[in-house]
Amino acid sequence: MNNGNKIRMGKDAEDALEVLRHSASHLLAQAVLELFPGTQAGIGPAVENGFYYDFLRGQPFSIQDLEAIENKMRELAAENIPIEKVRLPKDEAIRLFAEKGQTLKVELIQEKAGDEVSSFRQGNFIDFCLGPHVASTGTVQHFKLLSVSGAYWKGDEKGQQLQRIYGTAFFTKQELDDHLQLLEEAKKRDHRRLGPELDLFSFNEDLGAGLVLWHPK
Repeated sequence: MNNGNKIRMGKDAEDALEVLRHSASHLLAQAVLELFPGTQAGIGPAVENGFYYDFLRGQPFSIQDLEAIENKMRELAAENIPIEKVRLPKDEAIRLFAEKGQTLKVELIQEKAGDEVSSFRQGNFIDFCLGPHVASTGTVQHFKLLSVSGAYWKGDEKGQQLQRIYGTAFFTKQELDDHLQLLEEAKKRDHRRLGPELDLFSFNEDLGAGLVLWHPK
């Protein structure tokens, strides 16, 4: 936890938050792989307002799955597992991820890694990654999984179809609560909901998907 405090007090708060969220994405991946053996991990960066991780899995993730994953993330955070940087020769790293059945990672290492591969390990989970990360899973305390969507491997529409789990994370519960409140208010302002509720317009799928029927006053 002290490492998280040092990051929080660092010169660049945006960089600090990016490190926290990148670490949250690894926590997400660890939870998914422990709950759903056989799942393959793609990539998991921090992004504006949060983070995501892509997964290759035969079945779609459900709302109930997201709840279970988030609960598992909290368990792993409570364990305060050290996050350690590991450097491996390229052939050894390829062999390690191949043994774990992580063929997407093998592909990334083959394409992007140099002679020495940088990875980060937390418990039984290891990921091909340059970092940096927080010192332990216990630093990642205030997070929320938000949604699941489809994604293509490497952004190629001819590639494999993955599932992308989005989430967000902050240093404090208040920051997280404030952000979730903003998201909720944005949903309420969504024109697809406000229009029909205010009788400004409606949608009729029988006439065509997405066709808007305006209600003149």
